[in-house]
Parts: sequence; structure tokens; C-alpha cells
Amino acid sequence: MSKILIIAGFLTFLLSCNSEPSEKSTTTNGSNNKTSKAVEGKDYVILKRFRVVDAQGFNQPVEVSSFLLPANWQVNSAIQWNGTNKCMPEMVQASIQATSPDKEFELLMFPVTQFDWSNDPVYLDAMKRGFNMHSCNIAKPEDATGYIRKYLAPYLKAQVKTAKPIDALQQQMDEGARQMTTIARQAGNNAYSHKGSAAEGMLQFADNNEGLAFCTLMQTITTMPGTQGGMANTYQCYVSMRIVLKYKTGNEAMARKIASTFFSSSKINPQWATAVQTFFANIGRSAQVELGKQIEISRQAQEEIGNNIVRNWEKNNSSSNSTEQFNQQFGEYLRGVDGWTDDGGNKVELTSGYSNAWGKGDGSYLLSNDPSFDPNVTFNESWKRLNK
Repeated sequence: MSKILIIAGFLTFLLSCNSEPSEKSTTTNGSNNKTSKAVEGKDYVILKRFRVVDAQGFNQPVEVSSFLLPANWQVNSAIQWNGTNKCMPEMVQASIQATSPDKEFELLMFPVTQFDWSNDPVYLDAMKRGFNMHSCNIAKPEDATGYIRKYLAPYLKAQVKTAKPIDALQQQMDEGARQMTTIARQAGNNAYSHKGSAAEGMLQFADNNEGLAFCTLMQTITTMPGTQGGMANTYQCYVSMRIVLKYKTGNEAMARKIASTFFSSSKINPQWATAVQTFFANIGRSAQVELGKQIEISRQAQEEIGNNIVRNWEKNNSSSNSTEQFNQQFGEYLRGVDGWTDDGGNKVELTSGYSNAWGKGDGSYLLSNDPSFDPNVTFNESWKRLNK
């Protein structure tokens, strides 16, 4: 489905997004035994690639996705499978909670969801009574802006200061809707049409903190003869993105940089995505799924997962799916990242406002504005300089 204000003086950002400075001293000049102390949060910041793992859906743990955040953040993520859920999009649920050490930033990614409606009263009554096999939550259709106002903000017990469409992303949403409608037409399903939207909201919390809310929503509209004559519409509103970044009042610019880094760096394991699509295709063909048992995909998908457990997918420069492409567009919209390239030509987008960057084999990155700082010397580790 689906990648902080260049501050005058980067020190403010680093101190705000990291815990109390920690000192690491090493010998930087063996001839005169001169010791240099590099302070995290002052001389450098490290971005760590955190990974989401699916420990439930397969015979072995499988990496689902990865993203960059400051290394000293506390990150919890989960993938939950529930084959008994009537709402198909909610059978596989991914969530993330990430918090900065000083508790001034908290990033929340909520699972996908869907809500359905019909303007045919008889069919709507059947949906409410649970007679429709795959109906989800029952609620009137909304676009992404309306969803933030009417559902997401109240769920978070927050007030909406502003909520508006993201015009810069509407073209991509329109293209996605057009492709889905074309696929339906080609399959002979002329009753289907689609309409997508993306929105951003500014939230106010009771504890005096603020928040950025990002939402994408795709409506599937089915037009059929109504039960009482005429034509009737049934709406399926699929909420593919529900991300909130809560922050201390006054830190909006930094929060946008954090969000931009998160979106731009997000990668999805294509083998896992393919296996999940296989699972939903089987459900769509009414394949039998034993209830109450751990969900397993096909043997072929299992073998593909096993053969591709290595992280080559993270090193792929190209966006392998629409979700990654859209994440990158979100990052560009927020304008909080700079592009860097390693010696192998691999590209990565990292938090903007830094003049020096290094990469490490484990997916970590280090940023600094100190031209004399060298992590290879300071940490006695293998870091490779990146080029802007």
C-alpha cells in the first residue's frame, strides 16, 4: 500500500532529539597520545536503522520493513495476524511506537483500518447486523482530512487546530486511484471506482503538547442497482496511513525533520509484501483458512522468504513498490532531508542541516557539522564517508 528548520547552529536540534550528552574518549594521535572527547548530541548524531519483524505469520521471524531514527530512541514495533477478523484489511496489523530519550518526541504509527457504508438503507442494515461477510467498521465515508477530524483526533483525545489536504501529494493519490479503477475495469468490474486523498493535521493535546498527524485514505465506490430501485453506492474507506508525531510545543520544525527522515528512509521487504499479497489473494478466492491457528502462507512464499532473509532489499536504490515511492514523496513534501551517496552509488536521504555524513555496514549513519570529527578515529570502528 505503501518513505528537523535548518537550525542556525545544529546544536539546538541535537540536544533536543537526544538524551544527555555522553562522552566517548579515544586516543586520536598515537605519536603524542593526545586524547579527544567527542560528545554525542554536540559533535555528532547517530541515526540507527530500526527493523520491524514479523514473528507470527511464518515459520521463522521475517523482517518486514526498516526505517531511520536517532539511535538512542526507544522503538517498539509489532506485526499481528488475525485470520478470524471479518475485516480483511485488518487481518495483518503493523504498529510502531518510538520515543526520544527526553520524552519530547513520540512517533506513533497505527495499523491500517477500513470503514464501510452504503446509501442503500436495506444493504446498510445488513452491514450493521453483520450479514455482509467482509464488512469492516460501519461509518459514513470521509476523505483523509475528515478522518483526522472525526476519528483520529478524538481517538487520541486531541483537539484539531488545522486539518487540510496535502495538495503536493494529490497527484500521486489520483494516479493510484486511476490504476485501481483501470485494473477493476480490465477484470470486468465496471461497477468499481476509486478516490484517494492525503491530509495533514495539527493537533493540540491536553498536556499542552502538540502533534503532526498524517493520513492517506482510498475510497472504493461500488455502484449497483439499489434494493428499492435506482442506483446505490457502497463505500469502502481504506485508511492506509495513520501516523502521528507528538512533540513539545515549539518543536514543530524539528518534528517535521524527524518525520521526513522516517518517511524517506522507510524500506519494505518485497518478499514479505508478496507473501502477504498471496495470503489475501487466497482469501479473495475463498480459500479455506483454519481459524485459531497460526497463519501460514503458501509453500512457495515460505521458501522465497527463507531464501531472501538477507537484507539485500534494503540496499536497493529503486523504490520497489508504491508504498516506498509514496514514503519518499512524503519525505520530499516535508523537506527535512538531504540526499547522500556512498562509494557504491547507493543513495540515502538523511536529516538535513549537516555538512558531513558517514555510513556503516549495519545500516547506521552518523551526521556532524564538525569538519575535524572522524568517527573511525573516535570509535575505532569502520565508517565510510558519504558524498552529497
